[in-house]
Amino acid sequence: MTDRLVIRRATLEDYQGVMDIGDIYEGRDYLPAMYEKYIKWFNCRVAEKNGEIVGFNGERLVDGGMTLCTVAARVKEAYQGQGVLAAILKDIYEFYQDKESVKYEAIATGNVNMGVNGDKIRRRFTQILQMVHVEIIGEVTDFKPNTMESDETKVQELTSEDLKEIFQSKDSCSRLFPGERIVPNWYPYRLLPENIPLMIDGSKFWGTKCSDQSKYTTLTVTEFYNLRERIVLKICVYGNDIIDIKRHFVKHIQNLRHLIKLRTCSLIMIQLIHSLDCQDAKTILSVFEKCGLTINSDFPTNTLFIFEREIK
Repeated sequence: MTDRLVIRRATLEDYQGVMDIGDIYEGRDYLPAMYEKYIKWFNCRVAEKNGEIVGFNGERLVDGGMTLCTVAARVKEAYQGQGVLAAILKDIYEFYQDKESVKYEAIATGNVNMGVNGDKIRRRFTQILQMVHVEIIGEVTDFKPNTMESDETKVQELTSEDLKEIFQSKDSCSRLFPGERIVPNWYPYRLLPENIPLMIDGSKFWGTKCSDQSKYTTLTVTEFYNLRERIVLKICVYGNDIIDIKRHFVKHIQNLRHLIKLRTCSLIMIQLIHSLDCQDAKTILSVFEKCGLTINSDFPTNTLFIFEREIK
């Protein structure tokens, strides 16, 4: 038996080994619920030592093959600081080094990781976007969505063609998307039609238009999954029309009500990403409080950072 670190593609059969790497994100790790989808969506790799899985990372090309996006990196605690993640990344970079289309690498990370590795990240990458991250929690028994009133019927689910229309409008892109990026599932994409099939696989997009229907004023992206006893709803918000955003939230709360009826869960967790200022944020967050949910003031990850670097 050798102590050599082996990097190989991850498989569905590696699920338990990857889960045994350990709990990360203080019990909020999405990978247990999303592992099968990640094997489908991403090129996932594991690092193995003496038959034990000690590291994991996923990656795929976005932006029409122009950008390498890496996700879900983790290393077992006993092996941290021993170059495991560096070995996985080296394997990834070598795989793509001869692909002429690949120009950039993009990563998303939170303020907790930045507090530990921020200097290292900023030496290699350029920050292109910063958004506020809010966690909203509650118990299903306290959830009272029927007390809410709003004209959420104006919020329509968007199709691929709708997204293509938005991405092709310079005015819509400049108004809705800071940094000229959209971040469904917490992964950054340029506003390119080539990205639409990747984004809608696993996420739903919602939009509202102005009164004359000439342009979109607000767009939200949602994703649901179960995490043990919790139902988790992710929401990314684009736009700054407070009335419109509240309509979107009511729509998503009503959708959440229907989902709870179909699933076995006792807790609710909403992960919300937005770019609004403090006063506007306080106004829109009151929508969740009115239906029995609470803003988690102890949530440590309150900022999402998007970084990018040229690799060729």
